[in-house]
Amino acid sequence: MKKITLLLLLLCSLTGFSQSTETQADNNIYNTAGIDTKPEFPGGIEKLNAMVNESYLKSGYASEKKGKVYAMFVIEKDGSLTDVKILRQVDILKAKELVRILTTLPVKWTPGKQNGKTVRVLYSLPLIIGT
Repeated sequence: MKKITLLLLLLCSLTGFSQSTETQADNNIYNTAGIDTKPEFPGGIEKLNAMVNESYLKSGYASEKKGKVYAMFVIEKDGSLTDVKILRQVDILKAKELVRILTTLPVKWTPGKQNGKTVRVLYSLPLIIGT
């Protein structure tokens, strides 16, 4: 009986110390400068700017003067945007509206790639808003 118990304990300890063969998902956020394939918006940045500006003006900011606002966000592996921040000094309500517009865009980005794998990418760009 003691031999069987010892054998079971030995087998259990071996499985506890064995290495896992599972690969963990790469959730690092890469900079656009250091990746093989940069993320792209379908139709280009001009189309993105037009979509954002159209939504912004429809939100009741039609009388706004034309200006440049800097946005920074993470393009996820599925092409959606997260962690959106407006970097230039603007009114908090306008910044919240721009964040809402960017996170609810009907078109997703083509994500970036590193070593042939889709990765999360930190992206920043200037947006021209107003009329």
